[in-house]
Amino acid sequence: MPQTCQKGGLRINHKKFSGILKEIAEQPPDRDIADLLADKLQIPMDKAEELADRIKKTHNQTPETPYVRAVVEKLSKPAQQAGAYLVECLSDKELEIFMQWLFKTLGYEVSSIWLANGGADLVAIHNGEKVAVLAQKCPPNYALTDATVLAAQQAQNTHGCSRSIIITTACFTEQAVAAAQSCGVELWDRAILTAKIDEAKERAAQDNQQTSFPPYQGSLLLSLLMLAETKTFLIESKAEGKYDLFLPGIKYPLLTFETCNGIIMRCVFRIKYNEPVSEGDGEQVIRTDKSTNMQEPGDLEAYRLIIQYLSQFVE
Repeated sequence: MPQTCQKGGLRINHKKFSGILKEIAEQPPDRDIADLLADKLQIPMDKAEELADRIKKTHNQTPETPYVRAVVEKLSKPAQQAGAYLVECLSDKELEIFMQWLFKTLGYEVSSIWLANGGADLVAIHNGEKVAVLAQKCPPNYALTDATVLAAQQAQNTHGCSRSIIITTACFTEQAVAAAQSCGVELWDRAILTAKIDEAKERAAQDNQQTSFPPYQGSLLLSLLMLAETKTFLIESKAEGKYDLFLPGIKYPLLTFETCNGIIMRCVFRIKYNEPVSEGDGEQVIRTDKSTNMQEPGDLEAYRLIIQYLSQFVE
């Protein structure tokens, strides 16, 4: 069922409203956006004028400028990049998994997730407080504008949150920073995101009591799946019993393994000479013969070899 918020008798479909923000931003400065809102949202003209006036007041726009700015703005000089995490290279699904890991490791409870264009957004709870989180992938030569602050406020109202956080893999414009400060929206740029990832990794290491690897759990499949419980690694389920194992915030998998009836039939190391490689070019530590019988090593020895391999990626 579409999620809506209601203010002063005006009921707004949040997802539909967010979807036309970019179209509004592309309109000429003198265009009366009340007509556009009435048409797109199928609401009476008096309600459309009320909403247009609310947008205008929220953004404090002058008559000479558009009511809603573009979501991103290209920079004349790319912002200085911080950290080695390539979060902007993650797919939307990978970003969703990564954001869940990040906020859960930082002590939040993730209650729901919804996908946005180029990002993965979620509702997180910390000490009983609900927080709307908007995560936006962005190239380093672009910055998020104050339009994202309006989107964060809308998400905050829609999901009944007391505050909101906007995350970007690049930076924010000066207008976005000023708008966020005026309404209490928290901004995480690339540098802050990198620091939060480092904090999460430190927490994960402390939770693991100085070890990132659980003991062998009775089967190789169960032992590998338990690695995700350490919060040091992420495991993504693929099609047909295949899994990829990652470090948080890193796009390329460290290893790939395939299962059949609860048994790992194939496991490939995906980093070779410090470079990511395809499954076909990786080192195959587990393989099966034509009769689907697993060849050497056995499960216990294979787990030892996998842990030895993964140890080089854990500080």
